[in-house]
Amino acid sequence: MFRIGEFSKIAQVSGRLLRYYDQVGLFKPLHTDTMTGYRYYSASQLTELNRILALKELGLTLDQIRRLVAGKISPSEIRGMLVMKKAQIEQTVQQELAQVRYIESRINQIENEGVLREYEVVLKSVPIQKFVAARFPSATLAGCRAVVIDVRRLLPAELPPHGQSKGPGPIAMLIHSEIWEAEGMDVEIGFFVGEDSGAKYSLLGGHPMHTQTLPQVEMMATTIHMGIPEAGHESYAALGFWAEAHHYRFDTPSREIFIRLPRTEDDDSLVAEIQIPVLPENSEK
Repeated sequence: MFRIGEFSKIAQVSGRLLRYYDQVGLFKPLHTDTMTGYRYYSASQLTELNRILALKELGLTLDQIRRLVAGKISPSEIRGMLVMKKAQIEQTVQQELAQVRYIESRINQIENEGVLREYEVVLKSVPIQKFVAARFPSATLAGCRAVVIDVRRLLPAELPPHGQSKGPGPIAMLIHSEIWEAEGMDVEIGFFVGEDSGAKYSLLGGHPMHTQTLPQVEMMATTIHMGIPEAGHESYAALGFWAEAHHYRFDTPSREIFIRLPRTEDDDSLVAEIQIPVLPENSEK
């Protein structure tokens, strides 16, 4: 058997933690000398200790660990919990990275204040279009992205250019909100189809999908956003500079047409056309 110092080395845990686990009755030494108070451990106890340490890293409380260990939780059960924890950590990491990218894009916009850089704004007429979509009256920005991914799963792997097929066309989002609210946007998310498409679609994330005909828009200010989604505000800023310089004001709903969606979490090659209806500054809606 090993004294606590020796056991802490082979277990790679601190002696202080072993003493604490002994005090709370979670992991006790195999033998304690009543005369000296020395704790003695066996290498055979490493399995039990590893089980406790794994559960601790999964975020369980000591009371929860005590109950699980008493019930002889199996390695496969711990692994299942580990898989869930791994997914949670990966999601958190992705969210943190997205926040970092967002901050970087804001700094870039500060550094390039007043300069449109690579953004080209085109004023064009958009024809009548047939749109299949579900409406989300109070969607979060993260929720919108999740729905777009769900829409992508409904459609073929390769979509034809918009307007060249009777089947599904590009995925798009209509933004009805007059004020930007990242935690409460009124949006419709779906895809365009040809005028004579007879395909039927039912639910998207539990929301019913409807087919509608979007009216022609005589004046649509547009620009192409390429890169990370978190920098989308740069494209909107470019449209703002252009509208102000040419004496236009914005109308609703605006549109985001997704020409290319990222295939993986690490893929930042989003390509989207931002479209905002505009009116001359002094005109009536």
